[in-house]
Order: sequence, then structure tokens, then C-alpha cells
Amino acid sequence: MKFFAVTALIVLFSTTSNAQIYKWVDENGKTQYTDQPPPPGASRVEQRLNIKPTNRTNNASEKSTNLVDERAEFNKRQQQKKEEETKQQAITEENKRKCIDAQTRLRMYTDSPRLTVPDGSGGIVYVDDETRQQRINEANKAISEFCKKN
Repeated sequence: MKFFAVTALIVLFSTTSNAQIYKWVDENGKTQYTDQPPPPGASRVEQRLNIKPTNRTNNASEKSTNLVDERAEFNKRQQQKKEEETKQQAITEENKRKCIDAQTRLRMYTDSPRLTVPDGSGGIVYVDDETRQQRINEANKAISEFCKKN
């Protein structure tokens, strides 16, 4: 039923009217506008106004084209926004991983009384106090860089 009512309204409003409108002055001096010719006793100041329908098809197609273009631009902006959000999320995840790694290294250098590290040729070397402090400073710097609260 709703479909029929909507269809009837669309058909009713979409019809073009090509009516004649008459303008005339009555015996009281009032200007009258009607779609019927003036009565015989009316003033002879009569104008016939030809009202022609506007060509709405061109205007509608232009609007349609504009809407399609606007929709395409909107979709493009949405896609760019999603890509930026994905990149930002990847950066955030990477910073989170680096933050955890830096905190682990700091804990390792501060909590281990006697720390050993590989020397690169298959052996193990004990870390002296100067190297330990240098690595603690590096870990603190990494923590301040990657563990920022957003």
C-alpha cells in the first residue's frame, strides 16, 4: 500500500503543467489571477500569461552527476582516512613493542648483579659498571621515546 501511495505521489508531482493563467482587475479594483478567462463584465486589462514548464531533466542529470562525483570524492576521502588509521595503528603497535623491549632491557641491566653479554666471536664477556650505566641510559632514552602515553 505504501509503495502504491509513494508511486502515485511521484507520478502526481512529476507531471508537467502547461496551464494558462489569466490576470485581470475586477469591479472593486482588485487584481485577480485565475486559470479561467475573466467574466464578461471585468475590466479589459487582461493579460494572458503563458507558463511553460522548465526542463528539469537536464537539471536532474546535472545534480545526479554532481552527486556521483561527490560520492566518489567522499569514498576516496574515507579510503585515505582508513589507510592513515591503519598506518597509525601499525606505528602504535611498533612503538608498544619497542617500549616493552626497552623496559625489559632496563630491568635486565638494573636487576642483574653480574651481567654477561656475547662478545661476537662466540664467547661471553662480563659487563663492567661503565657499560652497564651506558646501557641503562640507552634503555631510559628508548623508554621515554616509545612509552609515551597518548
